[in-house]
Amino acid sequence: MRESSVSERHSRRFRWKWLLVALVILLVIAAAGVAWLAWMVAPQRYPGLDYTELDTTAKIQTMIQQKRLEITLSPQEFNQLARKELLDHQEDYPLGLHIKGADFTWQGNVVQADLTGDYLGIPFGALLDFDARLQGNQLVLTHRHTTVQHGEWTGALLEPIDISLTKYFPAIVEVKQMEFGKNEVLVRFRLDLFKLPRLLMR
Repeated sequence: MRESSVSERHSRRFRWKWLLVALVILLVIAAAGVAWLAWMVAPQRYPGLDYTELDTTAKIQTMIQQKRLEITLSPQEFNQLARKELLDHQEDYPLGLHIKGADFTWQGNVVQADLTGDYLGIPFGALLDFDARLQGNQLVLTHRHTTVQHGEWTGALLEPIDISLTKYFPAIVEVKQMEFGKNEVLVRFRLDLFKLPRLLMR
């Protein structure tokens, strides 16, 4: 009986030792995985996320003076507008994702966002490519591709970003056309006279 009891204790100790070794190995693998991921996505640039409100008064005055229902947005103005929309859509981010900085540029109809932030506590920097298309009065940015310091991914990681092009302007205009030029974004409007009575009743 004693020999059997000693043998069982030795067996239990052996099993616990192997369980401890397996646990240590798993922790090492997990730590190596986190370190590898942090190395893959380490940020290279640190843009900010502060923005200034778009000065619509000057834009409206220019439209009146030129008698043209169109405005232009400089790269800086477009960047500020996109930053604001990014902040307004924080609830749409995947759980654990925090955006801390962003710079927006474009080439043709591809808008690129240089983002920094952290995901589950891991700092990252990434270049995200978005397809830009006009949908009603919204500029819809659909995520297509991501580039980090040591890797690339194809496919959407973020929900589409909708940028309203009319919420800063009189309610009687709708967006007719939008063009991405080399150094400016041109937005053309048309009057929606059916909205005029509603506006006058305010």
